Amino acid sequence: MKILAGLFLVPVLIVFVAIVGQELRYLHVRRNLAIDRQPLLHSGSVFHVTSLLKLAPHQGLLDGVRDFVGAVERDGAKVVYAGKVVVNGRTSSQLPSDDWEAIVLTQYPSRAAWDAASASQERRDLEARFENIYSLGMKRSAAVNLLIPIALLRARVSQLVRREPPRYPFQPGLLSPEDNPFRKLMPANVEYSRDAMVIVNFAKEGTRDQRKANSGYGGEMFALFAQTGSGPTHMGRAVTVEGDANFDQVIIVFYPGLEFFVEMVEGSFYQGIFGGKQLGDDLSTLTVPLLQHL
Repeated sequence: MKILAGLFLVPVLIVFVAIVGQELRYLHVRRNLAIDRQPLLHSGSVFHVTSLLKLAPHQGLLDGVRDFVGAVERDGAKVVYAGKVVVNGRTSSQLPSDDWEAIVLTQYPSRAAWDAASASQERRDLEARFENIYSLGMKRSAAVNLLIPIALLRARVSQLVRREPPRYPFQPGLLSPEDNPFRKLMPANVEYSRDAMVIVNFAKEGTRDQRKANSGYGGEMFALFAQTGSGPTHMGRAVTVEGDANFDQVIIVFYPGLEFFVEMVEGSFYQGIFGGKQLGDDLSTLTVPLLQHL
């Protein structure tokens, strides 16, 4: 019986070690590459807010973001991520058409804490220093987000067992480097971060046919993330806190650098699946981490 019990425990221990290793690896990615300060575990009462910033003409990028970060931290929020906008890739019809320049993700102890902070005179004074700020709330489950690296690990094991052809390195597609608009954005942005690019998505689900197509696109991207050690760092239910925009999810995704993304856009893999990205409405903004520079 002891031998049988030992034989049973061995695979359980292997799976446990693999899961812990995967969680630690993704924590390393978030902390040291994406410069993301999200705790692994948090209370179910916390409330996240993603703020899009349009700087005033007199503000420099780092000074403006530093000003915003300092103000919200004095109000009791934890700043999780701050990023310089590389490009506003897909703009939402529900939001102001501002050319956003930075994005900051914050965590408040509760929705009530956010409501109190957002209604304060200090918040009004802060917003007056910027040309525009738009904020969208997010209810982020610690348990669900802990499962994301495990799901990626499972997908990677499945790829190896089934001997699926690798999606990366990318094979050339029809888009040449000279015609890729994203490649032209690299010189002004890689100086902030060569090893990380973070895309912030506000997503509203579309029709049944759109959801089906988007599921196929998402599945292929998830498979790529599993292979390359990248993927979602935050997923949660969108909560409207100002205006009347109606989104379903906030999804924040890490890529291993702007150059990786540029090569992906040029490759046949992405060109073959991008038509499947169909939503009722969305904002998709490419950023590079800034907290390490503040």
